[in-house]
Amino acid sequence: MSVLFFEDRTEAAGLLAEALRPLQLQTPVVLGIPRGGVVLADVLARELGGTMDVVLARKIGAPGNPEYALGAVGEDGQVFLQPYAARIADEGYLKAEIGRQMQVIRERRRRYRAVRPKEPLSGRDVVLTDDGIATGSTMEAALTAVLAEEPARVVVAVPVGPPEAVERLRRRAEVVALSTPPDFVAVGAYYRRFPQVSDEDVVRLLSAWAVE
Repeated sequence: MSVLFFEDRTEAAGLLAEALRPLQLQTPVVLGIPRGGVVLADVLARELGGTMDVVLARKIGAPGNPEYALGAVGEDGQVFLQPYAARIADEGYLKAEIGRQMQVIRERRRRYRAVRPKEPLSGRDVVLTDDGIATGSTMEAALTAVLAEEPARVVVAVPVGPPEAVERLRRRAEVVALSTPPDFVAVGAYYRRFPQVSDEDVVRLLSAWAVE
């Protein structure tokens, strides 16, 4: 597969929407992983005639390198650790880091749910999206939380991710990935513009759906 570069998250979401249309999803709930994934979820929900919400999952970063994922924790408290995690961090560090990330999840849940009550997923078609995946840990944690609610169908939709992470996710759900570069670098490397998305941005997007 040729490597794709995206102008920004909005363009990536538009291309994903085109790739998802043939699946004929029925009024899907499109769940974005905060924060960047929420921008894509907003576009996808509008393009696919569905509704938008968030699913909360957080990366467990490595000591001294928080962007390097040792695993992730989901909103339901389930923890995913990569096989190499124990070689990089001891049990005390991992426990403390999991606690820190769960605190972030609790705070975001409090803030986001104040403007957008949780959308029920049971029996629904669900699209789970982010602006890309690296190790896939955060997406796996989010996917586990989503599957526990027994939706009718779950599709993981991402613009870019490494082949091994995409294949691992395919064992648990349908996956649409626009680009799977074998020499994957980092999600932001495949965007020409990749600005930070703030909590205020997420709240603004959620608020718009809360009144529709």
